Amino acid sequence: MAGSLRRIGAAVVVSAASLFGCQGCSPAPVAPPTAGTKPAPGEPPVVTLTPKAAAVVRGQMDELANGTKLYLRLRVEPGGCQGFMHKLDLDPVVSPDDQVCETAGVPLVVAKCQSEMLRGAEVDFGEENGRQGFKVENPNFKGESAKKWL
Repeated sequence: MAGSLRRIGAAVVVSAASLFGCQGCSPAPVAPPTAGTKPAPGEPPVVTLTPKAAAVVRGQMDELANGTKLYLRLRVEPGGCQGFMHKLDLDPVVSPDDQVCETAGVPLVVAKCQSEMLRGAEVDFGEENGRQGFKVENPNFKGESAKKWL
């Protein structure tokens, strides 16, 4: 999908986060965008975006928002060659079961039940083998740490 976003129902889907290679619970957004919890003051965001990824996401948000506040949602889903994969969406809805933070000027949402699984992950945007897209580097899914989440 070459790093593009597309709208599916209420959400806008970002190209697969594990575009450059293989890499719980499913949040059910039901509450207005002001729901969800924020990290304690001074606590770092669960997930960070590189400046390049943030610029691409902000550009897509500006293009697709139509006056609606959008959040970048990162989640882990079953699938991929290691049994799990990261997925990115632009979502206008936040649930009380979500954790909301801001990173590089992008409002980001993760399901509370996946926050420890995603803590320390970094989203980047780049090109590899002639393909552009988002890539998630998650230290929790490397080596022995990955077994905890399988």
